[in-house]
Amino acid sequence: MDSMTVPSLSPSTGCQLSVDEMKLLAKLEEQNRLLETDSKSLYPMNGVLQSPTSPKPFSFEDDIWGNVIKEWDDWRKRKVGQIKVLIRRGIPAHLRPTLWQLLCDAQNVAVQQKYSDLLNCSSPSETLILRDLTRILPQHQLFHNKVATCQKPLFNVLKAYSILDREIGYCQGSVFIVGLLLTQMAEEEAFYIFVRLMKDFRMRDLYRSNMVELGCCIHQFEAMIKDELPELHSHFQTQGFHTSMFSSSWFLNILLSSLPFTAAIRIFDIFMCEGLEIVFRVGLALLHMKQAELIKLDVEGMMNCLENLESWASDPDGIIEAAYQIKYNPSRMKQLRQEYASIKTKKLEEQEELNGLSSENKHLKQRLALLEKRCSEKLVSQLKKELEKTRLNTVRSQSALKEMQANILQMEESRAASNEDSVMYLQTELISHRLQEAEALTELRVLKQHIKDLEEKWQRQQVNCGGQQRVSSAQNELQVELLSTRLKETLTQAALKESRHRLMKLQTENNIYSNQLKQIEAHINSQQDHLQELTSQNQDLCSQLQQSRRQFSTVQYKIQSLSKHTTSFSQPTPKPSTSTSLKHNDT
Repeated sequence: MDSMTVPSLSPSTGCQLSVDEMKLLAKLEEQNRLLETDSKSLYPMNGVLQSPTSPKPFSFEDDIWGNVIKEWDDWRKRKVGQIKVLIRRGIPAHLRPTLWQLLCDAQNVAVQQKYSDLLNCSSPSETLILRDLTRILPQHQLFHNKVATCQKPLFNVLKAYSILDREIGYCQGSVFIVGLLLTQMAEEEAFYIFVRLMKDFRMRDLYRSNMVELGCCIHQFEAMIKDELPELHSHFQTQGFHTSMFSSSWFLNILLSSLPFTAAIRIFDIFMCEGLEIVFRVGLALLHMKQAELIKLDVEGMMNCLENLESWASDPDGIIEAAYQIKYNPSRMKQLRQEYASIKTKKLEEQEELNGLSSENKHLKQRLALLEKRCSEKLVSQLKKELEKTRLNTVRSQSALKEMQANILQMEESRAASNEDSVMYLQTELISHRLQEAEALTELRVLKQHIKDLEEKWQRQQVNCGGQQRVSSAQNELQVELLSTRLKETLTQAALKESRHRLMKLQTENNIYSNQLKQIEAHINSQQDHLQELTSQNQDLCSQLQQSRRQFSTVQYKIQSLSKHTTSFSQPTPKPSTSTSLKHNDT
């Protein structure tokens, strides 16, 4: 394949052909036009497309393509330029499978496992392959009317390669390449050609996860746009329209997802001979053809225009002719590759420096989090101590309050009991003495009435007797009785005075006890006021305790929020690399 990658020759500057060869070439071009304009003449049969409406296939001995295939080793070594000219003018449809296998030397592909053995293995990419097939096959014009026939072989080839090359596995762009191969040949032959394409045509490097080769191609293509189409490049820069937004798929599937089938297969013919150079040429030719229209569009319009090339890329010969009018300088491309390598190296160094700074920043954030944790732990321990102290004071106040309440209750009970006994005793004595006084007063009134009766009787006796001697004895008796009665009266009055004196004494004691009772009540009231004051103090302490608990909860919540914020802030935001953005754009 090294002989196939020498600098290409334009159709006008190819090697000199003989008259017979030129006649055969003209005849071949006429047949190619007939085959390619008849869209209904292509159908798969035994792995090779043939045309039932065209004349019988050319004999290898009668045409120039037959000579090329028959003497392939000689043509590949000595007539590389002529091969390129012939392929650019078009490969006959019925010879395309054979030419593709010769161009990529598929007969000499050496794999560790046979294709049938690979199909018996399981691949981790099977689910992803099936998802892409159901999404791409029914929609793309490359597979119209061939969904049922292409799906199973396409799945088998992609699965077999993902098992064979586990480093690369499966890439979405390979669906179009393998699908195009399957429209021309059987699945096993398509598999071996795809293996050769991946190995010798830079496709494996394009499909790597780091996408360094794809980034290099996009960098080279953007530089070509800047050199050849400066106005369009300036418009891209103004709109923020990066080249990778549309060109990544061009390189990953060799324009198969964008061009019509007739143009795509012609481009793929040239790719099999000359490699990725044709993608640069055709891509730049397409942009040159639509430059005036693209400059008038915004980002969305340009994206829609470049994703739908079927309407204005239906002339394969015109596209190929325009592609080879593009200036392609291999030394310039080599220089751009070195420039991209230096840029990539610089970015890697910056990324390493950024990673070092990120790791250092992460270390510092960890230290900061540790210090904050320690400070928060210290604050929490201090708050815990204050909380325990407040709780202890509250417990002490509550115990003192309970003790004082018990003392007050005991005092009230004891004093109430003693006061009640004293008051009851005094009241009982007072009642008894009042009863005695009443009895003495009653007896005194009786005696006074009796004395009054005796005096009246005495006076009547004196009036009746007239001073007679005979009544002297009766008078004496009456006087004795009167004197005895007065003596009793005197004794009763003395007893009454004593009772009154006793009553006054009892009243005085009652007043004293009443005053003492009032003092006790006043003392009880003061104790109750003190109890209310202690209760209010207890309530204040409880409110302070609740406030301290709320502060403690607030501090804990702040500490948790700070730790979460520190954790989220400590994760460095990765800087999007060119490879990641390219991979995203490809997807």
